[in-house]
Amino acid sequence: MPASTDNVINTKQLLHYQLGESLGEGGFGQVFSAWDTKLHRQVAIKYLKNIAAGVDLVKEARLAASLQHPAFVKVHALEQTDQSQAIVMELVPGRTLRQLMETQPPSAQEAIDIIRQIAQAMQEAHSAGLIHGDLKPSNLMQEPGGVIRILDFGLATQADRDATTSLVQSDPQGTIAYMAPELLTGSTLRPSADIYALGVIFYELLTGARPFSNLSGLALAAALMQSNSDQWPWPDDLPLSLRQLVRVMTARQMDQRLESMKEVALQCAHLAALDPPSLRSLSLDLKSLKLAAIPNPTPREIDWRQLRKPMLRGFIGLSLFAGLIGLWYSQPYWQKMTVNLQAYSEAQEMQQGLQALAYFDQHAKIDEAEQHFVRILSRSPENAAAMASMSLIYSSRFANNGQDVIWLQKAEASAQQALKFNDFLAISHIANAKVFSLRDQYSQALAELERGLALDPNSHLAWSLKVDVLIRAKRLDEALQLATQGAQRFSQECLFPAQLGQIYALQGNYKEALDAYGLSIKLKPDVSNGYIGLAQVLMRQNKADDAVATLQSGLKVYPSAELSTALGNVLFARGDYVAATAAFETAVTEGKGNPNDDLGWAKLADTLSWLPGRSEAANKAYDKARSILAEKLIQSPNNVDLLSRMALYAAKLGAAGESQIKLQKALSLAPDNPEVQFRAAVSYEILGKRGEALAALVKAKSLGYPSKSIEAEPELLALRRDPKYLQP
Repeated sequence: MPASTDNVINTKQLLHYQLGESLGEGGFGQVFSAWDTKLHRQVAIKYLKNIAAGVDLVKEARLAASLQHPAFVKVHALEQTDQSQAIVMELVPGRTLRQLMETQPPSAQEAIDIIRQIAQAMQEAHSAGLIHGDLKPSNLMQEPGGVIRILDFGLATQADRDATTSLVQSDPQGTIAYMAPELLTGSTLRPSADIYALGVIFYELLTGARPFSNLSGLALAAALMQSNSDQWPWPDDLPLSLRQLVRVMTARQMDQRLESMKEVALQCAHLAALDPPSLRSLSLDLKSLKLAAIPNPTPREIDWRQLRKPMLRGFIGLSLFAGLIGLWYSQPYWQKMTVNLQAYSEAQEMQQGLQALAYFDQHAKIDEAEQHFVRILSRSPENAAAMASMSLIYSSRFANNGQDVIWLQKAEASAQQALKFNDFLAISHIANAKVFSLRDQYSQALAELERGLALDPNSHLAWSLKVDVLIRAKRLDEALQLATQGAQRFSQECLFPAQLGQIYALQGNYKEALDAYGLSIKLKPDVSNGYIGLAQVLMRQNKADDAVATLQSGLKVYPSAELSTALGNVLFARGDYVAATAAFETAVTEGKGNPNDDLGWAKLADTLSWLPGRSEAANKAYDKARSILAEKLIQSPNNVDLLSRMALYAAKLGAAGESQIKLQKALSLAPDNPEVQFRAAVSYEILGKRGEALAALVKAKSLGYPSKSIEAEPELLALRRDPKYLQP
């Protein structure tokens, strides 16, 4: 075997080839442009070095020369010199994919076309029993017209900067960054390894970086062997269809990858045929793309000459008449038909739905979001993103509508369906985490959020929900750290400043809370939680007038039931019952608020009871709250929150028997719930049972029920003056 050389080639002549400029250098040797003086053509000459013992270059050259597909660079000759061996090849103009990505990253459509071209060529090679074994960006050229050419088929050794370093000196051919995991453990080279390498190239074309780009050598190999492409980071705006294709090309287990380059090429062809909105669809699934072209049936030709002219004229006349009759009778449906024929874009529907869903505290926006997602599901029933979004809508309605268990059940069912349709979609796990959180199952919620963040590390929805779960779990230090990071990372989102305000308020840091809520309002003036949080902090500082002004300014920007209710609460606490009544009436008025909120009706009733001559109106409001709650209790008979509220409403209406039954059940189910004990105290006081009321109130205080809330309850005014309550 001729000796190899690691030195730079200095000669200007190789046999009858005049060497030109250097085109590149790597572990395999140097490549030069050259002029073939015999055949008068430009060629590329590769001087080889570091040739491993036992490698038959003649055999390898013959293998490469046998490839017929135009994508493969033609091998003209294998030349022998005193110093080394050289491969004479076709000179390909253009630049490598490595150079392309460094200077002008391709679009998604361009990336699909590049992968399709390579897959089609490799399909032919695999059919001939040939495997490349070293596909990577530096071995792929793009000509000026966009045609992709494949270099170094069967000839490359460990090579360029993509390889970083070899595992061992006798490392099998191929670059670590693009090597299939099974090759790193010594398995035999198979066609699936080329599919894996092409999938990694596809990922790099789409995202701008290869997986684990910060690692090299053994660390890189270990990361590739221990991970799956499901765990690689993915840009937020990368279509699901592209993610899925990369994943099935780069699955760690060979039996989970696409079986052939033919399938890769067909998938790319289907994706390339889609219009941009369809390609961006969050629900486009590989399973919906056919893997084989279906030939169009050849229409049977009709010999019109064999038809008699009278019969033809009669047929045409009858068809025309029937068409006119149908057109006349379809007039009532013209408007509906026009609506149905309007352009439909799933991507646009999804985008608009998510934009509306961001206003989770506004009922009208939630309804608008639902319309978009329902429209998607009517056409694509297994759209995981739309199904998960519907789950978030149901969760929002559960939280905002007095915890009607029906909404929570629907939220859970929709989240489970979304996971069934696509458990690689971050929003599916986020929706499921929201359900766990509402059920106070915080560890399960956090586990689901970790899965969601692994799939989409830049999901601000997952980040904010994680903060919310930590707050609900009373892990305020962790919540503060994460909310601070979220506010920095998602600087245009109002959720994180609002959450910071909530955390600071719970910690008693009112100045920081005011600043945080102020920033939330500045970022998004038409979201109510910033105004409500700011008003609550002002009330804790005994600044009721400022709290009223804050809520009124919010109502000017966007009227909502939540803001009206918050304003009513502040006005009620200030003793302005007339103004509070007006605010609560707005909160439960159709079109302005939420008429299905039993708490809103109860607050209105409480306020009306303080106004002279409004007792009948107060009873009607209590009765409305009671009827709404009764429907919820049918679905959730053991919900202590609903039971204690129903007991209170019944007491207000003088239904002593019903009130005591509900109280006893609620207290037996949750004897250590401070809210239940407080409502029991108020109910017993209304029913004239001072002893039971005092006992329940003492228990509520011992469980941490706020003293300020007790002092603000008008029904307990007489009880608070009772010597038994005043004594230590």
